[in-house]
Amino acid sequence: MQQNTGHSFNRRVRILIEVPNQPDETALVEELLTAQGWPVRKATAEERAPIAFPRTGMVVDVRLRGARRGARRAAVRRVESLASRAKAPLWVRQSVLLEYPRERRTLYRVRLRHPDQGTLAARRLLRFVRQIDGSHDQGALSLAGPPDRARALSELGASRLGGRPFDAGREELTGPPDPPDDDAAPPAAWLDPETPGGLWSLALTVVTYVLGVLVCLAAGGLVLALDTPWRWLGLLPVAAAAVAGAVFVGGPPLRRPKPLPLLGSASFCALLVYIGHMLLGELGETGGSIVLRAVITPPAVLMALAVGYGVHWALVPSWFSRHASWLVPALLAPLLLLLPWFGRLLYTVYLTIGFGIPVESVPVTTYSMMYAALKPMAVAAGCALFFVGVAGWARHLYWGRIPGESSPTFLLPLSALQYIVTALLFGVLSAGYAWGDAVGAVRAGQAPPGYYGLRGVLMCVKPKEPDIPVYNGPLVTDRPVVTFGASGERVWL
Repeated sequence: MQQNTGHSFNRRVRILIEVPNQPDETALVEELLTAQGWPVRKATAEERAPIAFPRTGMVVDVRLRGARRGARRAAVRRVESLASRAKAPLWVRQSVLLEYPRERRTLYRVRLRHPDQGTLAARRLLRFVRQIDGSHDQGALSLAGPPDRARALSELGASRLGGRPFDAGREELTGPPDPPDDDAAPPAAWLDPETPGGLWSLALTVVTYVLGVLVCLAAGGLVLALDTPWRWLGLLPVAAAAVAGAVFVGGPPLRRPKPLPLLGSASFCALLVYIGHMLLGELGETGGSIVLRAVITPPAVLMALAVGYGVHWALVPSWFSRHASWLVPALLAPLLLLLPWFGRLLYTVYLTIGFGIPVESVPVTTYSMMYAALKPMAVAAGCALFFVGVAGWARHLYWGRIPGESSPTFLLPLSALQYIVTALLFGVLSAGYAWGDAVGAVRAGQAPPGYYGLRGVLMCVKPKEPDIPVYNGPLVTDRPVVTFGASGERVWL
């Protein structure tokens, strides 16, 4: 019963274990380790040299998914835990995290030469058509080491891959230029965390991108908060961030950005400005000064990014990601039936329990009920995703359970129960708070605030005829009363 691990790992730890030199024991150990999806082999003479008789050595390749930090300890811990649970006679002798050094490679592309016959318009049209249908891209060659155009041309000329050699008459080789001096030291790799210069450039790039995102978000909130024509000057840092983003995307050496990366960077910055505008607008409904909201927004965005990464690490790869193609539609289908029911429940709390008015007596559309249910369900989903994100970080950093094993089966129903309880609790409490605000406004002689399409109206009532039936009377005529509309011939006050 060998487990199929697929490609769900990104770390490999090679472990030398010692077992009794007996066929039954070695077969048992090999069966246990192979069932986890780990390749097992006998150790070579050099590898098992430190192990003395009556024990022998075996090498297991443990595969994990997670961070580099702690991967070796997690693999050893899992092997030892497996041996402890199965009471198997094996002991970890040596372990090493397998990491192969990065190799510098140079990419050359083979493309069709630009046409040199015909009119200028015809040549431009042909180039455009080749770009659209992809026929300009004929092949590629990746060489190890620094750029060497002569070696690339020689290898392409001798290659018969695809049934035809490189045709210099109709094709050209594009790629980085050769270094001017072969004796000079090669430049530091850009954004390479293995070198001091590359790590420094990577850190500066990350900090620059994070600051650019926060500047764009703050600019969106500034445009919303300030009521002066000078607020549009806040878009100048956004323009600078867009240009800087396009320059950084191009990589070294820094040069004037091309139109397409500049357009993409500007679109991304505009999207961030809009998100900041909407985000601070939503926070404005909760009160507080613009300074407080501006201080709260960046940590909230960083927290959302951290939770998003945690959710990704929790769900990819997992049982959910492998079955998402049918599970997500199956979960979304009952949502159309659940939203109106939950919205009707909230309207019942607001009208029937709060004001004593039956829900059936008030004209409420199905879309209003769905809209009322969206906010508490979204808050409940956010709470659930927060805990999923924490679980994802725990999985990525090998916390808690034995690393590499699946989550307990009771977590799924427990998460579903937490989602349902949170949605119900938040929805009922929000309906109760809305009822309290409406009662306070009515007592102050003001129209009550709206509740998801439902608006109460203050009016004075005076019967035109004495024989008009009044239920739960007497009818109040000395002060305004609130009503939410009529149902047939009845008006609920």
